Amino acid sequence: MNIRKITDWLDRVLDVAAFSDVSNNGVQIDREGEEVAKVAFAVDASAATVEAAAEAGAQLLVVHHGISWGGGIKRVAGGVGRVVRTAIKANIALYGVHLPLDANERYGNNFELARFLGLKKLKRAFVYHGESIGVIGVLPNGRKVGVCSGGAGDFAEEAKRLGCDLYITGEASWGETIAAENCGMKMICAGHYQTETFGVKALAKAMKRALKVDTEFIGT
Repeated sequence: MNIRKITDWLDRVLDVAAFSDVSNNGVQIDREGEEVAKVAFAVDASAATVEAAAEAGAQLLVVHHGISWGGGIKRVAGGVGRVVRTAIKANIALYGVHLPLDANERYGNNFELARFLGLKKLKRAFVYHGESIGVIGVLPNGRKVGVCSGGAGDFAEEAKRLGCDLYITGEASWGETIAAENCGMKMICAGHYQTETFGVKALAKAMKRALKVDTEFIGT
């Protein structure tokens, strides 16, 4: 399948253009040739995930955490240089998508995690860079739970203000942990990586169904 058809599908399904993000979402490393037989998915763009994608026979790697942020890559050196060299050597394209994947109602990290937890009556919450990326839902026992994957410990106090009985995120700084404790917000830090596997896995399954292209999740 043509790589442009795949990346256009990702742009459209995740509404990438609508987001103001710290990540430069979209194709971050191109490849020679346009045909893609397999797409690998991972949370992070590392040399290890690129190598694993190559071993799996993929020509495109889709990740939540890419390598181009803010003003972009200033130097192809160090860790970033290793990722770029590995991708070029394996002729693998890299597509990064950050906030659009956190926030997406069908395949996003937070909605998928909330559904996994059995939450109902899901509503958007927790604004970051002008976008509501998290979710609040209700357990069968009536308890209200806030969910925001990754490093979102700073939303614990907001979760308390919104009436949550529990707040779930990936990780929090020590200051954010104390702030949650001080305001009486029970917070679970389930792991930055662990909470952000939900979106990439859901997206991989959706792409396979929609485009009839082979996909595989690459764990680390």
